[in-house]
Amino acid sequence: MMLYTFLSKKAQVTLFIIIGILLLLALILVITLKTEVIKFKPEQLLPTEKGKVESFLTGCIEKLGGEALFKVGLQGGYIEVPTALAEDNTRTLKTSPLTTAPYWAYGQDTYIPSLSEIKTRVDKYIQQNLRSCMLEWEPFQGEYDIIEKSPITVNTEFVESKVIFNVHWDVEIKDKAGEVVTEVIDHVAESNIKFKKVYDTAVQVVEHEMKDLKLEDITQDLIALEHPDVPVVGMSLSCSKETWEVGKVKTALQGLLATNIPQIKIKGTDFVEFPETLPYYQNHYVWDLGEDVQQPKVNVQFLFDERNPFYFAVTPISGTKMKSSGLGGSSMLSYLCIQTWKFTYDVVYPVQVRIRDETTGYNFYTAFTVHLIKNQKNRVVPMARKSYYFDNAESSELCQRANVPVTIGTHEIVDNGAEISYTQDLWDVNLSFTCITYRCEMGSSEYDFAGLGFSGVSTNLPYCVGGILRGTKPGYLEDWKRIVTKAGDRVELNLKPVYELPVSKIKVFKHELKDNKDVEAALELGKNEIVMIKLSQPGKNSTQFATPFTSILPGEYPLQEVVVSKEINLAQSEQQKLQFLAKADFEYDLEINLIEQKSDGSDATFKGGYKTKWYVPWEQLKNSPAITFHVFTKQNPNEEESVELMLGLDEYSKKVPKPEFKPK
Repeated sequence: MMLYTFLSKKAQVTLFIIIGILLLLALILVITLKTEVIKFKPEQLLPTEKGKVESFLTGCIEKLGGEALFKVGLQGGYIEVPTALAEDNTRTLKTSPLTTAPYWAYGQDTYIPSLSEIKTRVDKYIQQNLRSCMLEWEPFQGEYDIIEKSPITVNTEFVESKVIFNVHWDVEIKDKAGEVVTEVIDHVAESNIKFKKVYDTAVQVVEHEMKDLKLEDITQDLIALEHPDVPVVGMSLSCSKETWEVGKVKTALQGLLATNIPQIKIKGTDFVEFPETLPYYQNHYVWDLGEDVQQPKVNVQFLFDERNPFYFAVTPISGTKMKSSGLGGSSMLSYLCIQTWKFTYDVVYPVQVRIRDETTGYNFYTAFTVHLIKNQKNRVVPMARKSYYFDNAESSELCQRANVPVTIGTHEIVDNGAEISYTQDLWDVNLSFTCITYRCEMGSSEYDFAGLGFSGVSTNLPYCVGGILRGTKPGYLEDWKRIVTKAGDRVELNLKPVYELPVSKIKVFKHELKDNKDVEAALELGKNEIVMIKLSQPGKNSTQFATPFTSILPGEYPLQEVVVSKEINLAQSEQQKLQFLAKADFEYDLEINLIEQKSDGSDATFKGGYKTKWYVPWEQLKNSPAITFHVFTKQNPNEEESVELMLGLDEYSKKVPKPEFKPK
């Protein structure tokens, strides 16, 4: 009995131990399983088939939307530039062998794509490429089939902080057994690019350029800086002509633009401020587009590339050189030679603008053209003129080949832009024809030629693609026409009558400025004082010099310059003549400079002058044997005072009498 009891208790202990071990193992198992659940990473969970399809589809939309925005940014709002537009160099700028930037502004016309147009292009790009993007996914190449239950429709939204791509595409996915795996319908993807801010900034830049002509203003300033390699207006006391190579002047101007155009900044955008030591840049190169432009995370960069088209012309030139016009020398003054020059530039070139979203690094490019015509801001005239020059030499060989019959009519024209404007026949006009460097004399026009009721002549001209037909007659400004000789053509030449006044009939009196800026009574010029009188017609090519061919452009009044001095003898004064337009009243720009030079020619000082708009009545002019001019002056001015006199030319001129016509 005792033995049984002992064995029974021993069996119970063994059972309890076994049960305990099992419980311990169970506890360990539970703890282990719990630990595994906690350590299971989310990405290790297998997504549903619908989730996988939706995720890949969203990725495709995001990828295609990004591609579309990249292309739109690279080509100024276009994903694919139409061929007709891309091939028109007046509408587009070739930025690389594969990309083209359509101009948003050319001349006075703008071609800014609207945000809705860009949205349509992005929508279309996603719509056209989404299907092929999905088919690139490996499961669709062996496991699944796509069943389209609706067409693809895309609605891109440009909001302030991002771009949203909304796509409706009802797609049913089936496995190869024909069982429906999932169905996806509406999809949304996003881009962090602040496209609307970038686009709005680009539009504001172009619209303000059309109003402010800021780039033209900068170009005008660079030319007016009088860089030694880009001459505009000047004078030197020298008997040797000043000359500049046209090609080098063009290259120098391109260099100035390449350096300065990138310095332009847009107020309210992200840029590094100019230091206080550069006040000119602070005032002229920070462009204020208004309070609406507040884009601190947008950067605007203006780009000038010297490899881009650059249309350049300058007048006057001779051959490939720009030359000064000499006054004085041995034929006029024993010791004084003066060289003067005044050039006008036509410059047309493209500027590319990069607008950058600094938060994402996204770039949007647009382009427009800049237009400076005759040194003036002018988007109305889109193209530069040609550089006109004449270096003539007679060629009997060319003239002997004259076999193209042409009729030439010659007329007198008087037009002051106001009350008088008429044209009438003019005969005895000397005619010549120039082709490249060869010149043929064509005789003179005849009154009532061949009884046909007009003054002119019928003659043969040599064939020439860019010939110049010229008419001259004493007492008239010449006229010329650029022609391509063609049988049976009729060319009309219109010459303007002029009135010439010898310098011997011109008197100049000076008036000393007092400390209170009033003037003293009239005094005669001193022995070493020289007066330069410049006369031009406002708005009528007044920047052109007189040349051996009288004017640079057809029928235009050339700049007149004469020198008055006691050192000029009577014969020399008779040779110099101041030329006025005749037979009507005209207005002129009159500028007179008074210079004192030492007898040895070693130094010269600006002492005063006169400047005004001068209205000249024809009746007074033709009945006056002489004209008296008055200038203000200061005795022995130092360098600082000379500069003050130059700057005050307009104001001080009001204190002296106006030009006087001496009646007969």
